[in-house]
Amino acid sequence: MSNTIIAIPARFGSTRFPGKVLAKLAGKPVIQHVYEACVRANLGRIVIATESTEVVSACMQFGGNVMMTSSACQSGTDRIYEATQYGEEPFIINVQGDEPFIKPDTIVKIAELLQNDKSCDIATAVMATTDDAKIDNPNCVKAVLASDQRALYFSRARVPFKREPSEENKNFVYWHHCGIYGYRHAALKRFVSLPQSPLEKIEKLEQLRALEDGMTIKCVQTEPAGPAIDTPEDLQRAERYWQEIHG
Repeated sequence: MSNTIIAIPARFGSTRFPGKVLAKLAGKPVIQHVYEACVRANLGRIVIATESTEVVSACMQFGGNVMMTSSACQSGTDRIYEATQYGEEPFIINVQGDEPFIKPDTIVKIAELLQNDKSCDIATAVMATTDDAKIDNPNCVKAVLASDQRALYFSRARVPFKREPSEENKNFVYWHHCGIYGYRHAALKRFVSLPQSPLEKIEKLEQLRALEDGMTIKCVQTEPAGPAIDTPEDLQRAERYWQEIHG
């Protein structure tokens, strides 16, 4: 039996785009693209966690392993914990259900970091960027890393702030955070038991809850992928991206 389970939270009742996980992209539901990427990672058991009978039906049609979870779950993290809490796997990878272009090798890197670094409670991914439009966009979350790839902070603001313009810092690389997480089972259990933290509330970033509680988050580097699906406009962008890479 594998020591890793991939859990995909797939809430139907999204605020900005209800039913987005079932929206069709290149003829398949978005959630099917995510599931198939997880299959290609070849890490072990996969479970889709949802509160919707419609999502259950759609997943069963393409052969996805799916589980009903409570509609009372406050976040995707709570949902994956409900789906995996009685599993025997010590490592849990949370792959978002609206990321149809997630790279299987990114999922594998997350798993390997957890397995190889015992100091790591939570693993996540970042991408390098020097694009000012992204860096100044509050929807692009920035990570500040130590030399050992440990996360020091995450913010919607431009961090670190360039105090003085100079040739040396003109092309300073920022780290754009990607919403994939890997957890040790004990770390996930600890995380969901914690109340929302002050920094989490003000930034609306739940990973800050872990940092404020003293948990260690480490990061792997990945390459840019296609758009996540948060809005109908994102779906249109995803269709165009699909055509670009598949012709």
